[in-house]
Order: sequence, then C-alpha cells, then structure tokens
Amino acid sequence: MSAMRHALPLLALLLACDPQPAATPAPPKPVVAEAPKPQGPPAVQGEPNVILIIVDSLRWDATGLSGSKAGLTPNIDKFGAGATVFTQATAAAPWTVPATLSIFTGRFPSSHGMVNKLAQGTGDPADGATVEASLSPDVPTWPESLIAKGYTAAAFTGGAGVSGRFGYNRGYSVYLDDSKFAGMDYSLPPALAWLDQNKDSKFFLFVHGYDVHGQHPLVDQTPRAAVPDYQGALDGGIEEQAKLREKGLAAIVNPGDPARLEGLSPEDIRFLKAVYDAKVKEADARVGKLLDHLATTGLLDKSVVILAADHGEEFMEHGYIDHGATVCEHQTHVPLIIRFPGDPTPRTITTPVRTLDIFPTAFDYLGVKGPEGAQGKSLLPLLRGEGGDYPIFSESDYRLFVHLRAYRKGDQKFVLDLEDSEKRLYNLKSDPGETADTSAAEARAAYEMEQALRTWMGEQKTDPATYLGVREQHIKIF
Repeated sequence: MSAMRHALPLLALLLACDPQPAATPAPPKPVVAEAPKPQGPPAVQGEPNVILIIVDSLRWDATGLSGSKAGLTPNIDKFGAGATVFTQATAAAPWTVPATLSIFTGRFPSSHGMVNKLAQGTGDPADGATVEASLSPDVPTWPESLIAKGYTAAAFTGGAGVSGRFGYNRGYSVYLDDSKFAGMDYSLPPALAWLDQNKDSKFFLFVHGYDVHGQHPLVDQTPRAAVPDYQGALDGGIEEQAKLREKGLAAIVNPGDPARLEGLSPEDIRFLKAVYDAKVKEADARVGKLLDHLATTGLLDKSVVILAADHGEEFMEHGYIDHGATVCEHQTHVPLIIRFPGDPTPRTITTPVRTLDIFPTAFDYLGVKGPEGAQGKSLLPLLRGEGGDYPIFSESDYRLFVHLRAYRKGDQKFVLDLEDSEKRLYNLKSDPGETADTSAAEARAAYEMEQALRTWMGEQKTDPATYLGVREQHIKIF
C-alpha cells in the first residue's frame, strides 16, 4: 500500500512530462483583395470640344450594345467599346420636341414648358385655337453657357422637331434645319465640312438626323427590296406610316382611351419592323462616317463625344406604331454613350439614368458652371463608383391626345394616366415588355410610387385635376 502511494506521484509526474499531440494549426485566412475602385475619366486638359450626336427614334434594343445579335449597329457598338455605355438611360418624353429640349435644358418637359409643338392660343383646351410654341426666353439652354465661355456653336439637323425656332438656336454660328425630317445623309456632309474648317477652334457641335424615323425614307434601297420575302399589301413608305399613325390616334375618343391600331397582321408588323431595322443599318453607317472623321482628324481625343437617341419607337408592342402616345420602354429606353478626351476606357453603367443628365455630365467634366434651374445631374460619380440618385420620370402630352406620367424606381415602373387616373405597375426585370400590370397584387408598392410621382408633379407645378376627364381639341396639324 505504501509502495502504491509512492508510485502515484511518480506516475503523475511522468504523465505531466509526456509530450501531448500538437494541436492542428488553423488554416490561414484567405486574403481577399479589395476590388479596385472604378476610375473616372482623366483630368480635363485644356478646353475640350463638346460634340452631341442624336439618332432620332433609335431604340436601345436595336443596338448591339443591348445584347442584340441582329448586327444592325457595328459602328455604334465599336464606339461604345471604347467609351462609357449607360445601359438604362431613359428619355424624359417619348417624342422629339419635349425630349430633345429636356436634353438641351436639363429639365423635364413640364419644367421647360415645351410639351408640344403647338400651344393653346386662348388657354381654353376646348376651343382648339393653337399657336406655334417656343421655349421661354427665361429657360436657358446648356449650349448657351458654352457660347458664353467662348465656344463656337454649330448644328446640322434634320429640322422638324429640332428646328431652331423652337428654342434651340440661340447664339449659333450656323444652325441647319431647312429640311423637314432629314437624315444624316443630308445633315452630315455640311457638318464634316464645318469640322474641317473649325477643327482648331473651341466648339460645340450638334449633329442630328431622322434616319430611322417613320417620316424619313430608306435611302439606299426601297422597303420592298429591304424585306424581299414580304408578300403583304404595305409599302413601308412615309405617307403610309403617317396614315397608320393617325389611324391609331383616331381610336382616342374619350379621355383615357389608348391609341389603338387595328388591321395589321403579324406579317405586316414584321415588315414594318424590318424596314425600321434597315434604316438603323443606314444610320449606323452614317454615324460611323462621322466617328471615323473625328478619329482621323484627331478631334476624337480633343472632345467630349456623346451619342444618344431622343426617344425610341413602337411596333405594336402596346397596340400602336410610331411614338408619343405611350411611355412604354420601347419609346423611352434609349442608347446613351459618352467618350471623354483621350479616354478609351470601356465602362458599363447599369444604374438607371436620364438623358437630361447629358449636359450636366459634360459640364462637370469641363469644370464649367451650367445654367440655373436645371434638374439634371452629373453622371461622373457613377463612373467613379460613388453611386448616385437619379429619379426617373417620363411624361407625354403628345398633341393633346394623351396625358401620361411615369416613374421608375429600380426595376419597378409606375404609369399614371392623368385623364382617367388609371394606374399600372410593371416589374421591368421580370416583365421588360410591360405586359403584366401588378398594381393590384403589389398595392403597397403601387401606392408608394404613386405618391412619389404626385409629389414630383407638384414640384413641376402640374395639377392632375387639370387633366382628369377633360375633353380637348387634339392637335391634328403635324
């Protein structure tokens, strides 16, 4: 027993001295490198030119940049590959006059006031008296600020909705607008000649064409030659397009009625869309000629070059052709590409933005102060990865046939018809074609977006009660 008592301490000592198995070290934590912060364009050098190219009525989904495999826009796609592409750009309106003046003023149409080509002559919506409208002299345009800074301004356009008399041509050395609905086949040659004569000047240049518009014909071939397998009765010409447009508008009888075109077969619709696609190819070739000229003369690296559309086009996606009578994505989702001097860095910005942000972005880059009262904001923070808030609103009072307002937040889009208070809500991610109204299923979201839209209308001094149930004399002169 005594021997056992002496052995226990010895055993404890031996156990204490016995080496234990080493603990398995924890694996090292992987080092996660922080993603490099996006870099904006390099600092401005000197006083770059500003060049704005607008392809009237060009849909975003017609470009290869959208993912389309149709191959309609190789030159625009090439330009985008060395520039900043905004994949979710929204026009302020679905037709030329209000949409383009929103670009030039940085304001929504109800703010700049040019919601139609013609205005009520007496202020009484029922009497039908109209006068030609023009931008108020109290509303400044962004090019005016460039002119005040010593820039020479020139414009070569297709006239019609961008005619200088509507308020565009303040202080320009030249403003070509003498041909109605002309394409770049008309406006580009004098623009290139002007560039050669002024390449050493500090300038703002606006080049515009109606190449893909329904009122501009195919130039290089006939519509039938462009779509040889079509066997229907349509000819694809501009007179026919105008008749179809007016026929669709004639369906609007009571306040809140939608434009509705009956009698076209699926084959007819395919033909009209194919004619449009052929026009897109022609437009892209002309844009490519301009971009090549800028590159060969060295002006591409001395200029902020912006390529955009004022609005899109509809081909019966919502029961109508042409544009103006709805605020659907086919009419408001447009291309927007900006290239900064000496900066071929490809960037893709998926944040929803507005075309009225175009000039604020260029001015921010130039370090030039813009006009007072603008609602657009610089997009440069997005290029630097800083984020930003760009409320997306669109509106249409097209020829007094419709009074529509739309608000987009993220993937949701709310549409309000001011004439009958019809409300619709769409999820653009799951339903990009805007075919399923979810306002009843998502009543809370619809309510919140409606309140945001009505708050914005109040800020624009738009009273919805003014439009509810009102019967107006539609503007028939086009």
